[in-house]
Formats: sequence, C-alpha cells, structure tokens
Amino acid sequence: MRQKRLLLALLGTMLLAPPVEAQEKVVTGKVTRDGVPLSGVSVVVKGTERLTQTNSTGDYSMRVTVGEILQFRLIGYAPVERTVGADATINVTLDRSATNLNEVVVTALGQTAVSRSLGTAQQTVVGRDIATTGRENFVNALQGRVAGVEVTSSSGVPGASSSITIRGVSSISSSNQPLMVIDGLPMDNKTLNTNVLASDAPGSTTAFNNRGLDFTNRAADISPEDIESLVVLKGPEAAALYGIDAANGAIVITTKRGRPGEGQLEYSNRFRVDQTREAPTVQRLFGPNGQVDELLTGFSYFGAPYAPGTQFFDNISSFFQPALSQRHNVSFSGGAQDNRVNYRLALNMDDQGSVVPNSAYRRLNLTGATQAQVNDWLRTDLSVQWALADNDQPFRGANGTLLGLLLWPGTDDASEWRTPAGSRRRVTNLSAGAETDNPFFNVNRNRITSTQNRLIANVGFILTPVSWGNIRATFSSDGYTNENLILRHPESIYGVNNNGILDDATDVTRNLNGQVLFNLNRLQLTNSLSITGLAGTSANDFRSQTAGIGGLNFLEPNFVSVNNTTQRLSRTTLSQRRLMSVFGSATANYRDYLYVTVTGRNDWTSTIPIERNSFFYPSISSSFVFSDAIPAIGKKMTGRLRASYAEVGRDARPYAFRPVLEFKTTTGGGYGYGFTGPNRNLRPEFASSYEIGTDLGFLDDRLGVDITTYRKQTRDQIVNDIRGSYGTGFILFNLNGAVTRNEGLEITLRGTPMQKQDFTWDVIANFDRARGRTLEIPNDLPESYVSDTWLYGNVRNGTQKDLSTRSLTGLFYLRNNAGDLLIDPTSGLPLRSASFIDGGYDRQPDFQIGLTNTFRYKGLSLSVLLDIRRGGDVLNATEHFLTARGLTERTLDRTEPRVITGVLRDGKENTDTPTRNTIQVIPAVNTAYYTNISDELFIEKDINWLRLRDVTLRWQLPRGLARSRDASMFFTGTDLFLITNYSGLDPIVNGNTAAVGGSGAAGIDFGNFPMPRGFAFGFTVGY
Repeated sequence: MRQKRLLLALLGTMLLAPPVEAQEKVVTGKVTRDGVPLSGVSVVVKGTERLTQTNSTGDYSMRVTVGEILQFRLIGYAPVERTVGADATINVTLDRSATNLNEVVVTALGQTAVSRSLGTAQQTVVGRDIATTGRENFVNALQGRVAGVEVTSSSGVPGASSSITIRGVSSISSSNQPLMVIDGLPMDNKTLNTNVLASDAPGSTTAFNNRGLDFTNRAADISPEDIESLVVLKGPEAAALYGIDAANGAIVITTKRGRPGEGQLEYSNRFRVDQTREAPTVQRLFGPNGQVDELLTGFSYFGAPYAPGTQFFDNISSFFQPALSQRHNVSFSGGAQDNRVNYRLALNMDDQGSVVPNSAYRRLNLTGATQAQVNDWLRTDLSVQWALADNDQPFRGANGTLLGLLLWPGTDDASEWRTPAGSRRRVTNLSAGAETDNPFFNVNRNRITSTQNRLIANVGFILTPVSWGNIRATFSSDGYTNENLILRHPESIYGVNNNGILDDATDVTRNLNGQVLFNLNRLQLTNSLSITGLAGTSANDFRSQTAGIGGLNFLEPNFVSVNNTTQRLSRTTLSQRRLMSVFGSATANYRDYLYVTVTGRNDWTSTIPIERNSFFYPSISSSFVFSDAIPAIGKKMTGRLRASYAEVGRDARPYAFRPVLEFKTTTGGGYGYGFTGPNRNLRPEFASSYEIGTDLGFLDDRLGVDITTYRKQTRDQIVNDIRGSYGTGFILFNLNGAVTRNEGLEITLRGTPMQKQDFTWDVIANFDRARGRTLEIPNDLPESYVSDTWLYGNVRNGTQKDLSTRSLTGLFYLRNNAGDLLIDPTSGLPLRSASFIDGGYDRQPDFQIGLTNTFRYKGLSLSVLLDIRRGGDVLNATEHFLTARGLTERTLDRTEPRVITGVLRDGKENTDTPTRNTIQVIPAVNTAYYTNISDELFIEKDINWLRLRDVTLRWQLPRGLARSRDASMFFTGTDLFLITNYSGLDPIVNGNTAAVGGSGAAGIDFGNFPMPRGFAFGFTVGY
C-alpha cells in the first residue's frame, strides 16, 4: 500500500508539473514586403486554430511553445513557415508570385488553401480596388476585373439593378446569377419582381411585367468600404460544395476585421460630379403633322419643314443636370497584441445624386465585427451589418422620361410643365391618355421610391477538441424589410384612365442559414503522401412575404396615400423554400506537387416533389505542379496543370409543381386555381461541367498566364411558364426538357514590365470568350422566351433549337429561298412574318477584355481599367421608336424616291425568274415606309466598344502629416470615354430589371438612360 501511495504521488507530480521543454514564451516580430510593413498578416500555430494578426506597422506578438511551427499567411502572398526556437524575435518577409502558385486564397465554405492545391478556376479582387471606383453597387466594379464575368446594369441612374453572369447564359428561363456568400454563408441578392404588386395580379390591365421601372438588387446593400476581399468561384467545379444555389458559380465576400495592437481610427471621403456623356439628338428640320388652335395633333413629325427663324428650346440640356454625390466612411478598429480579441466598428454614408432630376440613392451602413480566442480550444467570430437605403428612380421605357423628352416639341419650353392652376400643361389635342408626359411633369409627379432596412448577422464558433482537426459552426440571419411605392399620377398618361394608380408593396424577407463543418488537418500517411478533408451539414430556410395593396381613382390628385383612393385591391405573395444538405471533401497531396480532390453533396429541397427531392452530385479535381515535379523545368519557369469535373443539381422555384389557390373576382368570388398548372413529374435539373487549365510563370515570376477552357451541359433544364392547351384548365406550365451547352476560353495575363526601386508597372489582362447554345426545348416546341422581354415592337429574347441562349426572335422580314426580301406588290414595302422567327441575331459577344495598368512611382500610383468588347447584337428600340415618328436624322431624306431591293411576292418569288421590285416609294407621301418599318432594321450587329471604365490617381502623403499614421489623396474618373460603333447612347443596356430570368432583356435599348461620366476626389486619413 505504501508503494502504491508513493507511485501515485510521483505520477501526480509528473502530471501537474509542466515539462521544461513545453514552457510557453512570447514571440514578437515584424512582417514586411520589400521593407514595407504588411498589416493583416495571419500568424497561425500550425495544426491549431490559435492565431494573431500583424498590426498597421507589421508587428505581431504571440504566446507559443518552443518547437511549434508558425505559419505567416496573407491573401495574395506566398505563405512562410518558421519553427519556434530559442529566439524571442521572428521577422518574416512575404513575397508575391506572378503565377500565384503559393498564394493563399479563399475557397468554398470559408476555407483557405494554397493556390497550387486547387484544380479549379477562381479569381480574387481586393476590396480596396472595389471601393476605389466609388460605385454604390459593388457588383458594377467587377466588370473587366475577372475573366468570364459580365455585369449588365439596367440603366445609368443611381440604384439601378445590376445582373451578373459567370461564363455566359445557361438557363433559358431561370436566373443565371451566381450565389452570393458573405463571411461563409449565403446572402440574398434578390431584385423585386413586379409580379408581387397588386397591379400585376393575374388578369390586370395595369401590370408592369418588369418593364418601365426598376428596383435595386440587394447586393447593393453592402458597403464597398467593408469588403476585405472578393473571390469569384467560376463554375460548378469551384462551387460544388455550395450546392444547388451555386450552379452558376459563387461570389465569396470576406468583410474586414480588426487588427491587433493599438486602436485605430480611419476616415475617408469621396466627392463626385456626374454628367451625361452624350446627349441624345433629334432632327429639327421637319415639324409635327398638324396643329389646331396652337395644339399639336400628335407627336409625329412628318409635317412641313419648320419656318425660317423658328425658335427652338434646348429641352434636353435643360433637363439633364450635373449630379453631386458624396461618401463618408469612418471606422474604429483594434485588438489585443496577441489578437486574442479584436474588433472593428464602421459607419458609412453614401449619397448618390443623379443626372435625372428627382432621382437619388442614399445608403447608411453600420457594421461591427469581433473575434475572440476564448481559450485554447474555442475561438468565436461575430459580424453584424445593418443597412438603411432609400432610392428614387424615374420611369423609363414606354412613355418613360427619356422618350418623353425626345418626343416633346422643340418649339415648346418643356420646363414650363404646369398650368397657372398647377395641373399638367397639355400641348396636343389628343386625349390625356394618349399624350406622352412632359418629362419634367413625369419626374415631378410620378414616383418610384423604395426604402430598405436590412440586418445581416453572422456568428461562428471554431472548436479544436483534438490536435488533428476542428469543428466550425456558423449561423447567419439575413432579414430585411423592403418598402416600395409606385405612383402613376391621376393626370399622367400612366394613370389618367384610372384617375391615378398607386402601388404600395412591403417585402419582408428572412433567410436563415446554419452550417457545421468538421475539418481534418493535414494527416501525413507516408513521407510523400498526406490527406486533408472536411465533412459537414447545412440548412437553409428562406421565407419572403410581400404585402401589396393597390389603389385607383384618387380623390385628391396630389395626396399620395392608398386612403386617398376609392378602389382598392390587396395582394399577399408568400414564397418559401427549405434546403437541407450533407457534404464532404477529401484532398490527397503527393509531395506538394500533385493534388487530387473529390467532393460529394446531397441536397433535399422543398421545391421538388418528395419522390425526387433528394439528389446527389460529385466532383473531382486535380492539380499537378510540374515545375516542382521536374526540377529542370522549375529552373526556367513555374507552372501547373489542372483539371476538374463536376455535376451539380438545381431545383425549381417555390410552388413550381403544384397549382395554388387565388382569390377570384369573378361571379361568385371565392378561390380558384391560378394560371400555372401542376407538374407532379417535375424533377431537378443537372449540369455536368469540366474544365482544363494551366498556370505558367516566367522571368522569375514577373510574367504569368492563366488559361482555362471549359464546357458545361445542362440537361432536364426546368423551363418556366410554357404555354399549354387551354383545355387543361390552365395557361402556363413548368416543364423539364431543355438542354443547353456552354463552352468557352478564359485567359488571365499578369506581368510586371518594369520594376525599379522607385517605379513599378503592373499589368493584368482578362480575356474571355463564352458561347451558349440551346440544344433542346421541352416538347419540341418551336421557341422558348420570357414574356417580360417582349417590351417593344415585335422582338423578344426567344431561343430555338440550335440557336444561341442569347438570341432574338421577332416578326422579321420575309425572304425567298435565295434570301431576297419579299415585297408587297400593292405598296412596294417589305412583308413581315406573322409568327416569331429567327433572324440570325445573337447578343453574346465574341470576346471581352479587361485591361488594368497600374503605375507606382514613390508615393504616387495610377490605375487604369479599360473595358473592351467585340461583337454582340443590340436592339436600338429607341431609334426605331423615334424613326417611326419622324424624329431621327435618317428620316431627313423623306422626300427622295427610292426602290426597296427585293422581289415581289407574286407566286414567282421562289422560281428561277422572280419578279424584281421596281415600285417607287416616297416616304413623305407614303409615311408607312417609316411608321411600319421593321424592328429588324434596328438590331445593330457586331457592336464593339472601348470604355475607360475606371482611372484612379492616388498620392500617398508623408507619414505623420497632421499626426496621422497614414494619409492619401486621390482623384477618380468613371466611364470617362466610350468608343463604340453603336448608334445609341450606351450599348450597356437592359430593357427589364435584374429580376427577369433567362437572358433577360440585356441588349434591348428602349428609353434607357446611359451611364454618366463621373469625376471624383477625396482623401483617406488614419490615426
């Protein structure tokens, strides 16, 4: 017994007394690049979650144990490892790599990895580059900065929605936009669809159908000043672990965090002036068709020439105004020296003016983030973002502000838009419902306003119960209330027939996400082979309820309230979806030059019938760093090959497979089915995708190139709202059966042509060519189109078998078998098709190039981004609209006779001897030459452009100026010039909003405001 007690005492002493070699010590040091301190470098104890970060002077401090390995990591730099020894100071120098093989990058699910291990394509954009552009919607700053990314803004007014696609258009009716992820979990980027408005209820005669108005896409709620970095995962391969929502790729945003050390205060501002780059023009030679008692008979200008000395008013110049904008951002951040706790609190105010009167976008952001190392096995991360935004926009498109401005007679001063009594001043003898609104009246009396109140909260826990792995649990809530008011004034052309129309819609959206991961740290199986992996589960619960109320027949014309209407209609729209998932990933690493990664994911979704709502999809990718495997090659260059294959499923929109009951206003009232019929056989669609690429570096990594080729084929694609037989009792159906194929080439060239002690010149060129094609349409239908895109004339975004996914169909001119125009023998004018046909038009470009040049000389830096595009067709519907009314310069030769080249449709058109047309037409006499002119003539083919998208000159002020630790001044220009063969105002157009699926109305220009030219200046100072 005595021996046992002695043994227990000795054992207890050994357990309680810490061994000498395991004594902890504090290690300090500095991290630099070329002698310049680097802040925000993560210093991690390898194999653990213990970490700190360098402060603004590059210094760090950390409590460690002798023998542990410190990893120094910063996104965009090659990581460095150092073993803790006897020294108490460890200084490190980090280097960039042109090929980025050793660069630390963010990947799926918030993980980080060394670039050499990835077998998929992705690109990173630094948050500072996004914020420097000054664009209120950060999505617009991505154009030209990432190969394969195309951003289309619906117009040039503040708050306009922007759609973003990666590697082209693959879905012919659903959304093609990527998943947005912020701090590891999904973020809502919805654009309000007008089908939730009371005015857009089935059978309504006052519906918008996503035409003529716009709403901001919700990604604009994020302040660019809060973005640390943004990673674009380009294809299903890169985003396989994110599941069905990432079928079109993913954009992963990491927000800023505090730095260890003393507290820091940073203030920045920006003041900008926008101007219209090019004012629209109309002819001023021929006057209106007629006039009675000083009132015009209409807005057609096929009348006699204006008399000499006629006074004209420059209504266009007097309407557009210089736009003043300002942005202010202040942030407080800091943390403990060892980074056991850090924090950041920021306030941002953005006030964007518009060149269009009474239009503006205002946003207030309050963000907070903190991280804490609670103990050796628990680390927490909390971020909260609150945004309050207000947006006022003008009407556009049919009867919109721009068309009203161009139609308005130049002999009348449009700024005098009110009568002495304060009502709408009329200039024609047309009915009030037929006279286009005076543009000043339009912007002063009609309204499109929205208010957004949003809160995004993310909380994460990292538990390290064992040395060889950790558990990461993350939860988020993304909720907002979006209040919208659309006023069509009782005196306006929009609302006069109903004595005013008012829509009030409040969208309350809640998006809950939870994700739990188990990460397996690097496990060395042999001296040459190691593995890493993860397994996890996630849940997403989405709910959006829009309460819409509409009012007609105003009691008092200028009192804006539903209570001021006598006829009211309410409409509540509920959209819900729940998604449950399990997934896993494993990576085998052979000698740090050959990597193979396999992933698998299974989703359960509520939007597919339960018999088929569970589906599994895998991916495999590989990266081979041949310059490390073959030392002889590594002496001359660095390079790797990568390849990947992935499958990814995709579900349907909510309530796509069963009909819903709606209140009916017909006799008897009660409930009845809506327009959309059931499809209990609906199944998920699947996309199979592969990509092959290489990264090469030359000249000591001063020159690098990244080349990727890919192909993606989507089968069983769900096509929404296909018209069916009325005998079914329904009108629309959602069907599987479409097949599309996307393929393309992406090249990113990086280089440093000049690098001296005081001067460097860096170049990044992004090239991409994407081609999408429709291979099959459900039920062998002749055409598939999104009805909202049929917004003008007889052209829409129709696609047919073997056509581009971005083709246009229309009632185009008829031709004989030889391709000659068919001419009406009675008029001498061309004949048009009675059904929608293909005319060979394609809106997808041949290629796009984004070219960034950055010059640095001592404390000065100059960055220039050129946006280049070749090819792609654009419908200039604005020009057609004005031509049909005699206002374009192409109508000035109206008195000259002409014969339209073609053959008569007299029964001989397809013989060897067709009758050539000889019928003479004088447009001034036969105005149908212009009034019935086909839209086809206004589809401008092969549109090219060279756009100076962004240019920034920054001057780093001397350190210590006004006691600051860092200060700089800058001058920025946006969209300063545009060289294009497009005859319209701006080829970047979208006739709908970003809410419309498929290819939408991108490339359809109808009454759209162009991008303005902007000049900005400001300064940044930190203490």
